Amino acid sequence: MAFVRPIALALTAHLALVSAGHAQPTGGPPSDVDIQASATPEGIVLSPATIELTRGEYYRLNLACRPDQDGDPSLAFDLADFVRDLHLRVLTVDTIEVYLQGLSFRALQCEGEGKVSFSFYPMRAGDYEVQVTDQTEALEPAALSISVE
Repeated sequence: MAFVRPIALALTAHLALVSAGHAQPTGGPPSDVDIQASATPEGIVLSPATIELTRGEYYRLNLACRPDQDGDPSLAFDLADFVRDLHLRVLTVDTIEVYLQGLSFRALQCEGEGKVSFSFYPMRAGDYEVQVTDQTEALEPAALSISVE
């Protein structure tokens, strides 16, 4: 019985050290990543069209839909593959915040000019493509490329 306690203590210490490397940092605001989306006669324009993130860091993705000369955009962002590998925190639409602890979503749509944000921790490295489509089907889809290292 005397040998069980040192083994249990060693196992507990090992698990604590292993877990510490994967723990989410606390405190501090998220790093903002701004994406502008607009529907132009040439197609859907994303600026920037590529972003790079680091696994385990805290981010806020700000998606802004901007009007063009023909009026308000009607764009959809298919985020299903990307958000599957995130720890989501807060979804913000205008001044409304939705705390997503343990919840998810698969897409966001702009039915006019506006901005939506969500904060998150990327949990897996990988490359993701967020398809952005015009809900009027008048324009070819575009893709936002996201790389998590």
